Amino acid sequence: LSFCAVAEENPFAGQTLTISTFSFNAELLQKNVYDPFEAATGAKLVVDTGRNPERVTKIVESPKDYDVVIIGDMFVDQLREAGVLETFDSSKLSNISGIYENARAPMGEGYGPAYTFNRLGIVYDSAFCDVEIKSIADLWNPELAGSIAVPEMTTTSGPLFYYATAAAFGLEPGKDDEAIFAKLAELKPNVVKTWTSANDTINMLNQGEISVAVLLDYSYTTAKNANSDYIWVDPAEGSFSGYKLVGVNPHSANVGVAMMLADFITNEDNQNKRFNDRKLGPSNINANASEAVQSAPAIAALAEQSSYATLQRVGANYWSSAASLGEILASGDTQGKTTQQLVDDAVAGITAPVAQ
Repeated sequence: LSFCAVAEENPFAGQTLTISTFSFNAELLQKNVYDPFEAATGAKLVVDTGRNPERVTKIVESPKDYDVVIIGDMFVDQLREAGVLETFDSSKLSNISGIYENARAPMGEGYGPAYTFNRLGIVYDSAFCDVEIKSIADLWNPELAGSIAVPEMTTTSGPLFYYATAAAFGLEPGKDDEAIFAKLAELKPNVVKTWTSANDTINMLNQGEISVAVLLDYSYTTAKNANSDYIWVDPAEGSFSGYKLVGVNPHSANVGVAMMLADFITNEDNQNKRFNDRKLGPSNINANASEAVQSAPAIAALAEQSSYATLQRVGANYWSSAASLGEILASGDTQGKTTQQLVDDAVAGITAPVAQ
């Protein structure tokens, strides 16, 4: 079915579609996605938002309660490993040929197309930060004591920051995890906040509670609108980017309208609107070729770079162990253990056999 046909026939009146998605900039999603989709199809959308780990827990506990899951690529792995995310026939998406080939099924055939590319960077307030920041490694500068916000490991940005930290110090994820965690522990004197909400982090920048933040590119757009002194840094270590995907539950009672929502989110018009509002890197080829996107070369390059990127994944026991370590370090309550003992515990948890 094409979206035009659905809009004309309006066959989904009276159906309810439940979506698990991000809470960031919810008002723009309401304007650009939910309201027009409801008007065109007659379907009612119930939107369930929250942090990634909380949403994963809900979906694992009640997978049939969700028709569509919009989530970061790392968390698709978690859902897949838990056996609650199954494949669907993505060839039925009318927009699939209009999406970059590497974004059509980045997590494996049938696990949903990517609707955006994003990358990690550093934002600093040039009016209050006296250090010129050019790299991830610069965040360890003692002059930045008590001024930085970094992502919690269970956020979409967390794994990217983990890989960026590894690159900054010549370490290899999966091989040098103990050393990577040790470097992250060394950063603690500079960290004011280990964030779980990009919105809250931007507010901290605006209020002068921090002067440096590790954020995704689209969060910088929101921040820049508030203060022209904010500087974006593409780290010298390289580009650390990921996808956000639209997954359809094949067991949904409303799989037809769920597929239409996935089509709607990835169509050219919708992706142009979302780029104009939030500077989200489009996965739609025509949207990426638009004058607006091409005038932002760093965004335009994301789709092209991704074709040559090395796909890396952290899954299995990583999340719970990394989250526990982050919470302990953030609270300051080390439970009588040294930093080395805490890191050893985290590594032991990550490398333990996966419970079946």
